[in-house]
Amino acid sequence: MNKAEVEEVIHEDEGLKTSPIEGREIFTDLNGRKFARYPIKTRLILFDEDLIKIIKEYASPHFKEGDLFCIASKVVSITRGFYVKESEVKVGWLAKFLVRFVKKWPDDPGFAVPRKIQLAIREAGWFRFTLAVFIGGFLKLVGIRGWFYRIAGNNVNAIDGFLPPEFYPPKLRGYGFLAPKNPESICNEVEEKLGIPTIILDGNFIDNNICGVSKSVKKKYSLNDLATILKGNPQGQSGNTPMLIIREIK
Repeated sequence: MNKAEVEEVIHEDEGLKTSPIEGREIFTDLNGRKFARYPIKTRLILFDEDLIKIIKEYASPHFKEGDLFCIASKVVSITRGFYVKESEVKVGWLAKFLVRFVKKWPDDPGFAVPRKIQLAIREAGWFRFTLAVFIGGFLKLVGIRGWFYRIAGNNVNAIDGFLPPEFYPPKLRGYGFLAPKNPESICNEVEEKLGIPTIILDGNFIDNNICGVSKSVKKKYSLNDLATILKGNPQGQSGNTPMLIIREIK
C-alpha cells in the first residue's frame, strides 16, 4: 500500500474513545470487578498491511500495565491473508438450497448469502455444515441456541464478506474473510513483540466468539470470564473501531 492510499483512508478522530459507541456500553462487571472496554478508532485497514505495525501505532500508546488488548478477527484476516476473492467461490446447489433456511437480520445478512454459505461448506465440509443447519435450526425453535456453530466448527462463525456494496468500503468489496488460522500463535506473537496481552475476537449483532488468546491472558482469565467481559459487542459493527483496550477499574 502506497502513501497516497494510506492518506486516503485516514480519519481525523482516530484514537482511544472514552465514550461508548452508540447502542453499546463502555463498562461491564465480572464477579464484582468493574472493567472498561475502550474502543480504538483506526483508519481503514487494507489487505496485507503489517499487523504488528498497526497495533503498535494504534494500541501501544494507550496501553497500561494490567490492560488487555482485543482486536477484531477480520483485521487479522485482512492483514494476514485469510481472505478469498468472490470470483474464486463458485456457488453450488447445496448452498442455494440451504440459504432458504437461514435467518436474515435487518442490519446484518449473516449467513443468508449463498456465496458465504458456500465458503462455510468448504471450511466445515458439506455433511457437517448441513447437519449444523438443521439440528441447530430445530434446537433454536425449542429455545436452545448456539448449536449451529458448535456443530459446524472450524470457526465458520468468523467467516464474513460477500455482502452488498453498501456494507464495505470500495477497497474491501468483492472478498470473503475467513477465520484466522492459528489465532493463538498470532496472539502470542503480538504479546512477544509488543508486550501486550492479546485477544482475537469475532463479534457481531448476535454473539461474540473468542478466536484466540495469548499465554498471559489464558493464565489470568477463563474463556467464560472473557466472554462476560466482552459481552455486548463493545467494538460495534461499524465506524472503524476494530480494537479495544480492556482495563479493570479499581
